[in-house]
Amino acid sequence: MAHKKPGLLKRIVVLALFCLLILSFAAWGIQDIFLNLGNNQTIAKVGEVEITQAEFANDFSRETNALSQQLGRALDAQEAQQLGLDNRVISRLVARALSQVQSDEMGLTVSREQQQKEIQKIDAFKNEAGIFDAARFQSTLYQAGLSEAAFLADLSNDIERQQLNNAITGAIPVPQKMAERLYSYQTEKRIVDYIEIPYSRFSQLSDPTDSELAAYYEEEKQNYLAPEYKSVSYIFLDPSKAAQNVVLTDDQIQEEFLAQKDSLSLPDRRKLVQMLLNDEAKANETYNKILNGADFDTVATEATGSAGVDLGTMERSDLLPELQDAVFNLENTGVVAPIKSPLGWHIVSVLEISPAREAQFEEVKEQIKKDAALRIATDEIISIANQLDDEIASGATLEEAANKLGQEILNYEAIDAEGLDRNGLPQFGLAEDARFRAIIAQTESGSDSLLTELENGGYFLLKVNSVTPPSPRPLEEVKAQLTSSWLENKRSEEAKAVADKLAEEAKNGTPLQAVTDESAELIKFGVEINRFSASIGEALAPALVRDIYKAEKGDILTGQADKGYLVVSLSTVEQPDLSSVTEEIESTKSSIENSYKNDIYTQYISALEKDFGVEINQTSINQVITPYGHSN
Repeated sequence: MAHKKPGLLKRIVVLALFCLLILSFAAWGIQDIFLNLGNNQTIAKVGEVEITQAEFANDFSRETNALSQQLGRALDAQEAQQLGLDNRVISRLVARALSQVQSDEMGLTVSREQQQKEIQKIDAFKNEAGIFDAARFQSTLYQAGLSEAAFLADLSNDIERQQLNNAITGAIPVPQKMAERLYSYQTEKRIVDYIEIPYSRFSQLSDPTDSELAAYYEEEKQNYLAPEYKSVSYIFLDPSKAAQNVVLTDDQIQEEFLAQKDSLSLPDRRKLVQMLLNDEAKANETYNKILNGADFDTVATEATGSAGVDLGTMERSDLLPELQDAVFNLENTGVVAPIKSPLGWHIVSVLEISPAREAQFEEVKEQIKKDAALRIATDEIISIANQLDDEIASGATLEEAANKLGQEILNYEAIDAEGLDRNGLPQFGLAEDARFRAIIAQTESGSDSLLTELENGGYFLLKVNSVTPPSPRPLEEVKAQLTSSWLENKRSEEAKAVADKLAEEAKNGTPLQAVTDESAELIKFGVEINRFSASIGEALAPALVRDIYKAEKGDILTGQADKGYLVVSLSTVEQPDLSSVTEEIESTKSSIENSYKNDIYTQYISALEKDFGVEINQTSINQVITPYGHSN
């Protein structure tokens, strides 16, 4: 239940207190408070502000599309959820709503002039000359899947959040010496010479004898364990399965239809193309050319350097307030006269008009049946889950509770932490769910788990009947892997022995270039590394890089790389000339300050969460990601 809003005086006190938190930087984050709000159109509630499924769906879709582009393949919603995109979107929406509630209470507003000023600063909207480019602005929003109205709404929220952030954190002084030392630490370079002794030089080693392999098995058998297996019984309350047994009458379906008719109906929509110009006179001149018969895209290219931007099919609310009446009052397709907004002068061409259309019962009947059946089944599942919890709490066994409530007990005779059976084959059903496997891992032999909710709105309760502890696999079963491991270790030992011998010679005064061995590769001189390198030349050796940064000039070191052992001589330590990198040091100072500010602001958002109250409706979120649930 949402908390009552605190008074303005209290909020000012909270602001003052947070200004004292400069030296406390533990990030609290947005807590997960999963409650059943009972309204499937709302995914979260912040104070009295509701975050809708549509808002979540839009942001989640944008995040998924952006990640898909980075990965070079399309992600589906379930994959995106497994990667945690849903939690990231929810946290951002909640933080945005918390800031909005706070800024509303404090009376913060953003003017059109402020919006325009901020838009002019955004680098993504600037041309090569560093000047705001209306065509680039439109193209950037189009590629991001953002309408101008949505962008300005987000921008206003960002400006208000920044105003709050500035009030909370203020200026945080960062000592010059701190910035200089951090910059020096990050940019210090080291120059090394090295010899590589590759493992491939010892590829002719013979396989181990039976006695050698047996002895090695005794040393290594704890690394070749069969996993722990558990015998598990469980009850699974699955809403998607239960929904298949829900029978709705035509009257019930009709009642559901009438309740949802408005949300299922389509509003008036227009297919639009737009050009955006900075100058009123040029906009009027361009508009007159179109009225005289010139092609819209041709004129747009002449005026802006690119064709008109296809806005797609939009509703009235998708447009800026300045454009809504002019565009949607057109009775026929055509071009709207130039209209000024904070973004510039808009010329909009209406290509198609799709009048508002009421939902027809027969067209949406099956969808309504599925939605209603799932909702009813979910309510029934919640009721059964509560009864099951009560039965177990009162001392009933899993079997007794199942019999009383008419539920089936399911079993896995042997399941490991990965959901595999004794033959290493995947088990199906709930074994595929990571949450289920995690609860098995946490539950001891002879014990019942707590009743646990799944992401699809279902519940389960399990009992671990017995545990087979991990045990070494027989030598014959792992002989091939064991032999390969023995040979790999032997090659590593041989390479290390050569490296140690050469290093000892170098430490005794022999120049590295004079140190020779038939197993060594040619020496490499003057190899530059930095503190964050993972490689030395072409050799992958992150641990050795760390050792080099602990060493002194002239030291000789040895270490393991991905393809052999290295003998390294540290020849030079290069410190940056701080007098020539003043801009870089100032940038480092700004980064430290921003990090401090972000930590304080995160704590402030956490305090707002506790103050106003945050409720998350996981079932509603799942309906967006998987509309009809899924069976495990």
